[in-house]
Amino acid sequence: MSDIEQLISTARTLSGDESIGAAGIFALKDQYLKLVGWSTVGGLAGSAVAGELGDVAGSVGGMHAQRNDAAQKAGFDGYRVLVAVGDSQIHLFDWLTNEGASKLYFSIDRASVEVSIKKFGMSRRVYIKNLTSGETLGLQGNVSPISSVSNGDKTVFKALKP
Repeated sequence: MSDIEQLISTARTLSGDESIGAAGIFALKDQYLKLVGWSTVGGLAGSAVAGELGDVAGSVGGMHAQRNDAAQKAGFDGYRVLVAVGDSQIHLFDWLTNEGASKLYFSIDRASVEVSIKKFGMSRRVYIKNLTSGETLGLQGNVSPISSVSNGDKTVFKALKP
């Protein structure tokens, strides 16, 4: 079974939606000003403890902490999610590194959302706007040929194209 087939199988099992034909691992869209702040604080702290190597490790740690903080404030367990697309529904699941998906966050009717996809280097930003509430969820996926998640993400982009 390929990675994409495994993602689709997991999504079908957790959601009960046998029509799912696309699934990929995405990140919640970064909040860049907050990333810079958390990265700077982490870098300064790391540098004070361990010099240049500590600076780099602290910066990365700060970015990771900001992403998780923003995700938890939005009601997610972490900043990565499994996105699956069925005939009539879009599903979002938790995604924990080395563990996978274990629960469905929510499903939304495709007819009740507006989807836009924007290029950003080797990644793509997906904006899913709920037409009823007006709320928009921003996600980041990957199309890089060297990324381990890009094949699944590409299936989702294709399935969501307006």
